[in-house]
Amino acid sequence: MPRLARSFKICLALTASLALAACSASGNEDRARVTVIDDAGTSINPVGIRLNYASATARSAVAKGLIGLDEQGRVVPSIAARWVVSDDGLSYIFRLNETKWEDGRQITAERIATLLTERFVELRTSRLGRDLRVVDEIISMTGRVIEIRLDSPHPNFLQLLAQPEMGLFRAGHGAGPMIEFDRAPFYQLAPLVLPDENEEENPEEEETAVEDDPRRVTLRSETASRAIARFDAGHIDVVLNGKFHHLPLIDESGINTNNLRLDPVAGLFGLRFIRGEGFWSVPQNREILSMAIDRPALLTSFPNVTAWKSRQKIVPEALDVAGINTRPDWASMTMQDRIAFARQHVSRWKASEGFVQPLSVSLPDAAGADILFIRIRADLRRVGLDARKVGLGAEADVLLIDELAPYDSPQWFLSRFSCDQTPVCLNDADSKISEADAATNLEIKARLYAESEQMLVNHYNYIPLGTPVRWSIVRPDQRGFAVNPRGWHPLNTLVGIPIS
Repeated sequence: MPRLARSFKICLALTASLALAACSASGNEDRARVTVIDDAGTSINPVGIRLNYASATARSAVAKGLIGLDEQGRVVPSIAARWVVSDDGLSYIFRLNETKWEDGRQITAERIATLLTERFVELRTSRLGRDLRVVDEIISMTGRVIEIRLDSPHPNFLQLLAQPEMGLFRAGHGAGPMIEFDRAPFYQLAPLVLPDENEEENPEEEETAVEDDPRRVTLRSETASRAIARFDAGHIDVVLNGKFHHLPLIDESGINTNNLRLDPVAGLFGLRFIRGEGFWSVPQNREILSMAIDRPALLTSFPNVTAWKSRQKIVPEALDVAGINTRPDWASMTMQDRIAFARQHVSRWKASEGFVQPLSVSLPDAAGADILFIRIRADLRRVGLDARKVGLGAEADVLLIDELAPYDSPQWFLSRFSCDQTPVCLNDADSKISEADAATNLEIKARLYAESEQMLVNHYNYIPLGTPVRWSIVRPDQRGFAVNPRGWHPLNTLVGIPIS
């Protein structure tokens, strides 16, 4: 029996035997049962700096930041009620809501400024560390106003502040909009009910207030096959964080595709060189890999995704600078001409230098990753090269990158290929990116980023394939869910709880 079918049938059998506590009937708007797909099967922990998707989702529910993201991926008020940005883009002034922490203590600007400063230091080694270098200082101006000053303009700074890592805890207490209710047998959340300031504090009354509100979200993290099987059996309302390599499971399960939701996300989906030896040490030879891949044919090999967009460059076209072409030189060639050119190049190299070792590609152990690899290997064989698949963590020439962009800026895309991210890098491009980061004029900043992309595209330490794929499975009657360009789906909206 094929691996895909066998794993799915085993999971269906397991699902039938699972005893699920606190499972509500489908259609109950006060309850939402959510599963986040996680191949590693890691636990949910909202504390820390490197949060998996489930932990980030939990943190955004129990620990608000100054601002947040709603179900449509838009920046919305949270601890801050409103804000003003200076004309030069160097000053962000936030006026705070009159609200409290989970334990009933008043939120003040002085405390928020301190917590933000500490959090920015903690996040220096996280995925947001490079972005946060732009922050100069955080100032508490009055009891309800703080200012964040930047060294240089960051047009997407609000999107950065809205990331789940920016949710704040004070002495272990968040500010909602939800509260952790239980962790056994799975993570459970209830609305945060703050004590009435006109009444004396009574912990028993606070607990009763939480219990009186029927709205609950249960959150678990598990493999794609288990998540899909639970949904198919009616035990789950929402499945989040589906990726390209999980797509064949949807097709195998027979789940109604009307329940499938695809987010129109931006990000990186391609092969990053992490080792450059022999044939692959030369940028012109790495270019052959990019030329040889038939991207439209590759992407249409996957079921249930008809609008998957291929990509030949690093930064999305929407962020391009007029007058600077960052597409590869062969972009206008037909696929047939590209194959002929690549075949001749490889033949000449072999005649001069000898045998070329197969390209080792590090991919997840999943049916969808197998489809991707088979297509890439077939394309390489057409030009006289070969490839072999290795697992994640194994020594390899290239590693599949599948990441969502947290905000819309060339800086995020380009910084993923700097010398502190991969050993196959270009120092001149790093210098150009740093120059762009420090630029105070937005037009100059954009032009420098475009020039950096030109350099990296020609260096070919990254082979773009397409946009990332992120999908969810959602019951038709589920409220508070919307596809969005951030691929972000907050828990509180699923049961009608506002973020602030």
